Amino acid sequence: MSDQRPMPRGDAMENLVIAQMRDDLRAARRRRRFGRLGLPGWSILTTAAAAVVAVIAITVSMLATPQPTYAATPPMLQIEGTQGGVDDAAELLTDLARQLRASGEPDPAPPGQPQQIDVQTWGLVTTVGAEGEKVPPPYVAPEDVTFTRYPDGAWSQVVVAGTPYDSQGKPVDDPHATPPGTELWRIDEAAGEHTFLFPDPVPDDPDELRQLMLDAGLSEDSTTSDWISQAQALLMERVLRPSEEAALLEVLAGLDLELAGTTTDRLGREAYVFETPSGASDFVDRILVSPRGHVLATENVWVGHDRTDIPSPSVLSYFAWEGRS
Repeated sequence: MSDQRPMPRGDAMENLVIAQMRDDLRAARRRRRFGRLGLPGWSILTTAAAAVVAVIAITVSMLATPQPTYAATPPMLQIEGTQGGVDDAAELLTDLARQLRASGEPDPAPPGQPQQIDVQTWGLVTTVGAEGEKVPPPYVAPEDVTFTRYPDGAWSQVVVAGTPYDSQGKPVDDPHATPPGTELWRIDEAAGEHTFLFPDPVPDDPDELRQLMLDAGLSEDSTTSDWISQAQALLMERVLRPSEEAALLEVLAGLDLELAGTTTDRLGREAYVFETPSGASDFVDRILVSPRGHVLATENVWVGHDRTDIPSPSVLSYFAWEGRS
């Protein structure tokens, strides 16, 4: 079944960037403008996220501008199967957590070893032309990010250009594009310089993990999208052991997520799709989980009807975890 079906809406602007931008983005959504970014301790992907915020600020402002706008977005995921409600999602997530705990999978990051996390990420870029000017639609240009957390507390983040593709998913041959694999920027921090949001290890008890996530910036009034953003931050900072990832699934099972069906994600992997429930928002957050119980990706989708640069629905951003070791 195509994902062009009528799509539920959810309160999910936060998922356009990572968790440390959450409070500012929520305020920005209410005011329809973007202010100064805060939460200095949440430094994952800070430079990249700031760039995405700048892009979002441009695209939001275009809702009220007469200039023609054009944007390329990734193909929508093809979701199959019967949609389920919150109870179906909770039951499946709980079953996946139980399966993961009993799997006997080895620890992907043994104590005393560096933890490496590889993520493919993309955020919407919109091209603005003068009124009447024809601007060729840009292509999708993902970035590949590698985070490394060292046992002594040192930390690094390296961002390289990914392989560009068009809105149908076909590779783009542009002589002016940055060659895939080119390093775009990096950050290296010595032991004691980087502020981590989560300890190592994190609890493998779901109640304790939930409390840790609350202590790290959430509250009992936080939205489902807030919790997904927090899960993103955790997965970009820590390589979770099977029991820890099972606890995360159990935390997700307690949210108001609905089961959308199954899909093949952007890296060719089979996954269950869970999404924020129907609501008044123009955005839907999604989290993709493998049949073995591993979180594979998150996506933010626009489902509104007041933009001229992209169709509805359209992907606004995604994070796809390529490897964790």
